[in-house]
Amino acid sequence: MKTLEIKIDYFSATFPLNVDEQDSLLFKVHEMVRLIAVYMNVKPFEIVRSKYSQNNYNYQYMLGEYIILRLDGPLNASYQRTCHLEMKGDACRDFETRNKDKNWINLILFMAQLNANFKRIDIAIDDYKGDVVNLPWLLDKISKRLYTSVFKSRPRPIGNIEDGMTIQFGGNNSEIELVIYDKHMERITRRKSDTHAYWLRYEMRFRNNNASRVAYKLASLYAKDDVPLYGTKIQKFAFEQLYRIVDFKEETNFNQHNMNLAKTDPKWLEFLHNVEKGELRKPEDDNPLPPSFDAYLEQALPYMVMLLVIKYYQLRKDNNLFDIEVRKMVMDNLTFSKKRFQKLNIYLDQLACKTIDDKELEILKKEFEGVISERTLPF
Repeated sequence: MKTLEIKIDYFSATFPLNVDEQDSLLFKVHEMVRLIAVYMNVKPFEIVRSKYSQNNYNYQYMLGEYIILRLDGPLNASYQRTCHLEMKGDACRDFETRNKDKNWINLILFMAQLNANFKRIDIAIDDYKGDVVNLPWLLDKISKRLYTSVFKSRPRPIGNIEDGMTIQFGGNNSEIELVIYDKHMERITRRKSDTHAYWLRYEMRFRNNNASRVAYKLASLYAKDDVPLYGTKIQKFAFEQLYRIVDFKEETNFNQHNMNLAKTDPKWLEFLHNVEKGELRKPEDDNPLPPSFDAYLEQALPYMVMLLVIKYYQLRKDNNLFDIEVRKMVMDNLTFSKKRFQKLNIYLDQLACKTIDDKELEILKKEFEGVISERTLPF
């Protein structure tokens, strides 16, 4: 068994239902439920409508035993009815179990295609051994005020070590909250089975703008060679964020106002796998998520239609020539920068299509060239 594990343990996002005046609301609700269920790999017989809905939504469905989908809720800034996907603890594990071919970055990119607003993302680091740092060590650092953090208020130790302790940085309404707690004792208290002799959880809770920043950062880590649920990039990101949120210092004579000048305790660095402190850029500064595919088409289609209409009127006496010109126009635009290539592959991946690389792009160009050459032959 691993001594350290990274988990996403809470995921919440809202997104528009996109109901036009001429649309049937119930049809759109069923369509969205089916879309999310298919992506989550939930079978039709596992979809159950709840008797009651929460948070001012008119419809609520259980996708399997744990995943919650609410629909037809409060209006967003664009006056569109919204949906809400909520996945807590067991629901996150359920998503992972059902989708061996996906990771959390895939889900974030899928939600981006739905124009989602990310409301909360929790990233947990589970320590099953406590051989580097443990609760007594953390409490000693806190009591001596040998730490710096992103929070203005001091951390709150709750409970005791024998019966289960929690150290809380920030509050339930904070955009960032860190809760360090004895997960082993928590499960025993809740009468849940647990085979671990030791289990300390460092749970980072990111809400609203910070949830979006986390989503954008994770999306920027997208890579086909990092397929596992928690690839090395996600693990490194988790340690970097924990280091950014709280930095435990070695013994020093610095007072609290100058504590940032003190060196990080080597044990804390060892626990964090010697990463550098991370950062979370503002969404507007660094948003690698592409617009939704529909939004992308809305931008591109007018120009494509305009070009096609012009070509049609120029060449309408010769349909074959028109087809050749269209293919030439497409081929002339089959040049991608690294950034555009990534976005194209993101779209293809979310549409369940095969992604392409430079080699396959050249093959595609040759196929188009072959058709053009064949159709321009004089016989």
